[in-house]
Amino acid sequence: MTHARVALVTVLLTPFLVQSSSCTRPFGGGLSGVSSRSSSPTLRANRMRRHLQQLRGNAFSLGDVFPFLQPKSSADVESLKTAIREKSKGTNNGVDASPARREEIAELLQELEAANPTRKLTSSPLISGSWKLLYTTNDGSSAGKIGPFVGDVVQNVELQDGEYVNIVSLANGAFRGVLTATWDNVSDKLWKVKFKDIKLELFGVVLQEKELPATGTWRMTYLDDDFRVLYAMGGKNQEKENVYVLAK
Repeated sequence: MTHARVALVTVLLTPFLVQSSSCTRPFGGGLSGVSSRSSSPTLRANRMRRHLQQLRGNAFSLGDVFPFLQPKSSADVESLKTAIREKSKGTNNGVDASPARREEIAELLQELEAANPTRKLTSSPLISGSWKLLYTTNDGSSAGKIGPFVGDVVQNVELQDGEYVNIVSLANGAFRGVLTATWDNVSDKLWKVKFKDIKLELFGVVLQEKELPATGTWRMTYLDDDFRVLYAMGGKNQEKENVYVLAK
């Protein structure tokens, strides 16, 4: 939910919460309060009973009042994913995205993450497979940027083997950067990533290969059969999370 929506909910609900907590005129609705001066305990109990019955009658769903709080349907989710794909186009994996475009994508991601259908994101079989990077807030090699060029980024995840490979390709695959890593499951949403090595290839010939003794943290927020969202921190970005949006 955006900050504006949170503020709107707070402003609109505060009178209801204050009134109902004091047991006088809840929901602004013509109910008499429960008087502490009633002489009869039975009368006070009856009034309280009627009061509670009226409260139940006035009950409402927040989703009825604020549609953006309603659970997302599958059609809503697909629309959000389509919008994110469209907003990511022409940004070079996010490297060339304007501040306004980044804000638009961030708001769409918030809505999508609220509809995450997968409980155990870090161990779900859905995570296995080949994923193409659509968008990231990282502007370095993880975004496919090598010098002045930005290539395609594919991530191959093998859940059973506990290993993934990031591949950055330029010039239709003539040049490739291949990074291999493993991970430890920290929680249902968190991976502790351990980078192993990186190779640079030209026309399939390895030009350079070296170990990469670094670690990172992946915080996963959305996963289904063809869409992933995660936030990564590590390497040169030890204090900043970057979002990564990948699709099959």
